[in-house]
Amino acid sequence: MTIAAWRSRLIRWLLAHPTGRWVVLAGGVGLLCGVVAAVFEVGTDLVGRWLLEGICGLPSAVAATHPAMPTLTGDLALLPLLGVLTGGGLLAGLVIQHWCAAARGGGTGVAVQAFHQQRGIIPPAIPWAKFAASILSLGSGGSGGREGPISLIGAGIGSWFGARMRLTPRDRRILLAAGIAGGISAVFHAPLAAAIFAAEVLYLGPDMEADVLIPAFISAIIGYLAGTMGAELLGPLVGLPGVEASTLFQPPVVAFHVGDWMQLAGFTLVALAATLAARLLIALVQRANSGFARMPLPVWVKPGIGALASGLVATCMYFGAALVLGGDDEARLTLGTVGGGYGILQWLFASGAGTQQHHVAMAALLGAVAVGKSLTTALTAGSGGSVGLFGPSIVIGGCTGGAVGFALAGLPIGPPPAACILMGMAGVLAATHRTPVAALLMVSEIAGTWLLLLPAMWVSGLAFLLTGHRSLIGGQVVGIHDSPAHRSHLLRDVLAHTTVREILGTGRAWVAIPARAGIEACRTLVLDAHQEHFPVIRDDGCLVGMIDRLEIVRMVPDPLLSDMVLAADLASGAGMALHPEDTLSDALRRIHQQGMEELPVVDGAGAYLGMLTSGMVMEHYRAAMERAHSERSAEGFAHERGQT
Repeated sequence: MTIAAWRSRLIRWLLAHPTGRWVVLAGGVGLLCGVVAAVFEVGTDLVGRWLLEGICGLPSAVAATHPAMPTLTGDLALLPLLGVLTGGGLLAGLVIQHWCAAARGGGTGVAVQAFHQQRGIIPPAIPWAKFAASILSLGSGGSGGREGPISLIGAGIGSWFGARMRLTPRDRRILLAAGIAGGISAVFHAPLAAAIFAAEVLYLGPDMEADVLIPAFISAIIGYLAGTMGAELLGPLVGLPGVEASTLFQPPVVAFHVGDWMQLAGFTLVALAATLAARLLIALVQRANSGFARMPLPVWVKPGIGALASGLVATCMYFGAALVLGGDDEARLTLGTVGGGYGILQWLFASGAGTQQHHVAMAALLGAVAVGKSLTTALTAGSGGSVGLFGPSIVIGGCTGGAVGFALAGLPIGPPPAACILMGMAGVLAATHRTPVAALLMVSEIAGTWLLLLPAMWVSGLAFLLTGHRSLIGGQVVGIHDSPAHRSHLLRDVLAHTTVREILGTGRAWVAIPARAGIEACRTLVLDAHQEHFPVIRDDGCLVGMIDRLEIVRMVPDPLLSDMVLAADLASGAGMALHPEDTLSDALRRIHQQGMEELPVVDGAGAYLGMLTSGMVMEHYRAAMERAHSERSAEGFAHERGQT
C-alpha cells in the first residue's frame, strides 16, 4: 500500500471517529484561518505604513493597526490625510459594489446570520471581497478594526471547508463558528477569549452555543500559532516588525485584592460609563446605517463620503484639543479617532501614567476621544466601509475606562487608571457584542494575569445587563429557542407556543343546539350526531353552556315536558369554555381536569367559535414532531445518534 493510500485511509478513519474528526476539521480550519490572517494583517499594516505614516505623517500610536512602537511624534499632513481617507473609502466601495455587496460594514453580523438563517452557508465571494475591501479601508485610515473582517473571512473559510468535505448543515455551522474563533485568535492573540467569543456572539441573551466550544478551542489554538508564525515570517520580508509579544497589549502589572474592596465602587462607575458608551456607539451606528441607506448615491461613493467625514471629525478634534491643552503631544491622541486606534491604548499603558497633563484634563481628553471614535466608526461602517466593530469597541471602552480612572485618581474608590482601561475594554465589548464571558477572559489574557478577574466579572456582567438587547451585531437571536438552527432538534414544548386560535378550524364540523330547542328537538340532533358534548347557543350566537349526550338519551320521552323544558334549561358549564389566545398546553390541561374530550371556545364577548378536542391537540403535536424529526435528519443529527 502506498503512502498516499495510507494517508487517505488515516484521514477517513479520523473523520469517522467522533473525536478525531473535529481535530482534523477544526484544526484544518484553524490552520487556514491563521495563514490568511497573517497575510491580511501584514497587508493592512503595509498599506497603513505607506499611506498613513509615509504620506500623512501620522504618529505610529495613531497610524499602526497594531499597538507596536507607541510614539506621538511625526510631521502631520492633514490635507493628504483627508485625501487618503477619501480615496481608500472610494476604492473599497468599488470592490463592494462590483464584487460583493455583503462585504460592507463590520462582517461579524453576516457570519452570525449565515449560522442561524442560511444553514452555515457563506458564498466564497464574500470572504475574499471582505479581504480586499478591508485592507483598503483599514490601510487608508478607516475607523475600525481587523477582528470583524477576519471573523467573516474565517467563517467563510469554515463554511467552504465544510462544503468541500460534504458535511451536514449542523457540522458546517460548527466549522463556521470555529472559523470565527480561528480568525480572531490569529489577529487578537487571545485564543481562549476568541473561542468563547465564537460561541457567545451568536445570541443576544446569555445563551452560548455549546456544540462549537471544543472545535473552537482547537481552531483558536491552531489559528493563533499559525497566524503568529506567519506574521513573524512575512513581516520582515516587507520591512515590518514581527510579532513583538505573545499578547496584543502590554499593560503594567495591576491586580485586585480583597483589601481593595472599596475600589469596587470605582469599577461600578466604569461599568456605568461603559454602558453609556456602548449605547452611544450602537445608536450612532444604527443611525448612520439608516442615513446612508437613504442617500440617493451610488454604493461605491458612500464609503468615500463616510471616510472623508470621519477625517474632518478627527481634524477638528485635533485642533480643538491642541487649543485647550496648550500643547501638541497629547492632542495627537485625538487623531486616533481614525485608523485602528490600538496604539492609543498601548501609549496609555506605556506612557499615560507619566503624562504632564492634569488628571482631569486627561479624563476629559479620553472622554472626547471615546465620543469622537464612536462618531467616526459610525460614519465609516454606516457608509459601507469594510471595517470591523470589535476593535473600535475595545478602543472606545479603553478610553472610557481611562477617563473614569483618571477622574477618580487619588480617591479611595479610585482603581489604577491601567485597570480602569482594561475594565472599560471588557465592559464595552461585552455590551456591544453581547459577549460577557469572552470579554472578561480577553482582559485576563491581554493583561497576562488573572488578578483582575473579579472586577472584570463585575464590569462585564453589569454592562451586559444594563445594555439590554441592544447590539452592534446583526443577525443575532435572543436565545437558542429562537434560532432556526435549533428549531428542529430542541424538542421544545410545541404546545406552549401554539394558541387555540391556530388550530381551531382544523377539526370537523360540530353540531350546536339552539337555546330555544325543546327536548325532542334536542334528542333528534343528539342521535344524528357523532359527538359526546353539544354546545347550546342563544339567538345572538353566545354560548349558554354544554349538554351531555347521555343526559338527553336517558331522558324518558314525555309530551308534557317536550315544550316546557328547553335546551337552555339543561345547559351548564359555560365557565369552562376556552379562549382563542389560550395556549394548547393550558387547553389540554383543562380538558383533562374536566374529564371531557372536548371543550367549547368563545371570544371575549362570549360568542361561540367552535370546539377543541384533545385529539386535535395531539394531532397538532404529532405533526409538529414529524416536521422536527425531518428537519433534524436533514441537519445531520440522525446519522450521529449511534456515535459515542
